[in-house]
Amino acid sequence: MDTEVVVIGSGIGGSVTAGRLAEAGLKVTLLERGPWWDTVPTQSAGIENRVKFPRGVELFSRAVRSISLPWLPVDRLVVNKKGLFDLYFSKNMEVVCASGVGGGSHVYSAVHRRPPDEHYWDGHCPGLDELSMKPCYDRFIHRVGSQKPDAGNRPPHTAAEVFVDDPHFLPAVPSAETKVGFLLPEKSHEHRLLEGEGHIKRWQADYGSDDHGFLGAPSGAKSSMDIVYILPALKKGLNVLDMCEVQCIKHDVQRNDGFKVTYKNLRDDTVITINARYVFVGAGTMNTLRLLLDSRDKHKTLKGMPGLGKRFSGNGDIRGFWDLNDKTRDFTKGLPSKGGIKLRNNPYGDLVIGRNGLPSLSRYPFPSFVLDRLRHGMVVSGMGVDAMDGVASVKTGRFRIAFDPSNSPIYEKIKGTMKEIGRLSGRKIYATKRPSTVHPLGGACVGTEESGAVVDCNGEVYGTPGLFVVDAAALPAPVGTGPSMTIGAWAENVVSRFLKRQDILSPDPNH
Repeated sequence: MDTEVVVIGSGIGGSVTAGRLAEAGLKVTLLERGPWWDTVPTQSAGIENRVKFPRGVELFSRAVRSISLPWLPVDRLVVNKKGLFDLYFSKNMEVVCASGVGGGSHVYSAVHRRPPDEHYWDGHCPGLDELSMKPCYDRFIHRVGSQKPDAGNRPPHTAAEVFVDDPHFLPAVPSAETKVGFLLPEKSHEHRLLEGEGHIKRWQADYGSDDHGFLGAPSGAKSSMDIVYILPALKKGLNVLDMCEVQCIKHDVQRNDGFKVTYKNLRDDTVITINARYVFVGAGTMNTLRLLLDSRDKHKTLKGMPGLGKRFSGNGDIRGFWDLNDKTRDFTKGLPSKGGIKLRNNPYGDLVIGRNGLPSLSRYPFPSFVLDRLRHGMVVSGMGVDAMDGVASVKTGRFRIAFDPSNSPIYEKIKGTMKEIGRLSGRKIYATKRPSTVHPLGGACVGTEESGAVVDCNGEVYGTPGLFVVDAAALPAPVGTGPSMTIGAWAENVVSRFLKRQDILSPDPNH
């Protein structure tokens, strides 16, 4: 046995899993297809072979890792193995995912909120409910250190500030408490360099900067998962193999010694197989589904999972750009998320439209008049509960998503709301015509085996003991808001149950 545990992917689910298991004393190997990103924390930790986030002219050469299009002659076109984003285009949906150690936590807005449905976890699977999941949410938020700004360190351009007396719009008050995963300054106009446990250095958020957003946060102000879970676990023996893309998982039933995981080292294209007793898949929904489908249908190394690929969801995502051209405000300053708004009288229902400033805009190699227009506008987004009836599959060796947005009224409601916002404000919102999601989920859902679910309440795949799914692919329903906190809680749930079943006491008293 080469290792006790292989964790595939280092997004939120993978990082929580790898970090927690390594800290509990298990021999863990983490396989990540992307690079370590060059940030103040990774520099202070002595990480070698770091890659800078795409800035300047490199936005064109290194922002995109791969592109998947239905008419391409290959499954996906790899633009740059060290790129940041994967772009998937299907007939009725666009999906954007991120790569690198820490995964999507480098590019998310770091807004942490529980699902609006207070019964989100109830009724899906025996042994899993809101009561059992509450400590998992608490553990994740405690570890990430999410905070709520107060009067002394409130960032600029929040919805509460901008729309306090607006005749048409109201600042949205979330139904669940919302916090942000940033190292906030004590005072809004000051930020300091701090040194934490293990001599890991991080800057507090600088509200005068535009560099905390979707293109990563080099300062370390954003609580990405490499900072929170992976770097501390390195000192506990976690073995991280970056630039290593897993191709196949084989359940070695005959030898009864677990799994064989085959991966390609993207630096030299060598193909390596390692043995593990347990495998935890947290490669992000798209890549988790692709890997499991490839292993079952292409390589014939996994069996069962009749529900795999079914119940895929775009989380109701629609995105657009609100061309406010508000010369009084530079919306790139402060934190990425500026808070949501609602229409005072919305014919489409009680919908919230999120507002975000464009990230790292001063580093874009665009003409100044373009930058000026973008700086004074906002990225807007709507999320909600779609029908969750999409299907992911591998056909003729190619990964595909089939999704019909006409089955989900939420998409037309969001588009209608954005159109109404544009009409009332006198400034148009340019929105995507079809779902455009950065929050794909489902396809390997938790639930009962009889219902066609793929995993049980422990995150373990039915019929394949020792194989677990720890990311958003396992979520039982659309979250209807940013799912990062829910993904983290799900991974905490899987790890805690696993350690309890193995009779391993977690070393962290908060766990």
